[in-house]
Amino acid sequence: MASRGFLIRFIDVGLIVLFGFVMISEIDTVSRVELAAPTEDRPEQETRDALAFSAVEIGADGHFAILDPESGERIRGPIAGIVDLEAELEELSAANRGAGRETVILIRPHPASPVQYTVDVLDACDRLSLRKSLQTETTPTSSGNAAP
Repeated sequence: MASRGFLIRFIDVGLIVLFGFVMISEIDTVSRVELAAPTEDRPEQETRDALAFSAVEIGADGHFAILDPESGERIRGPIAGIVDLEAELEELSAANRGAGRETVILIRPHPASPVQYTVDVLDACDRLSLRKSLQTETTPTSSGNAAP
């Protein structure tokens, strides 16, 4: 019976320590990806005509490219760094604004690329006030383990 009391006290102390760490940790949202929502007040075709889609491909080596999302053809690139990519996106956005269209960036990271490259592109889109969408490909494995 004494060991049972010790176990309950041990669990109690563990939970207190856990909640203490949760309370002092900083939880901050840096980037927010908006999900698509249906628009009821405008026809779908009118909404699509007001948007200009471009894809940013993130290579495993850290190089970026801007693609036409439908054809997959490279519009601009390879782009060596995030500063150059941000300048290219700003130029693309200005051209689309001049045509009366809003720019939407489809972010396509390579499966082997570090997550930091994706975060950098998300931050660049936030700084330029561009809509963005993250597109990833997942390939299921037969063993249930992550792909190499």
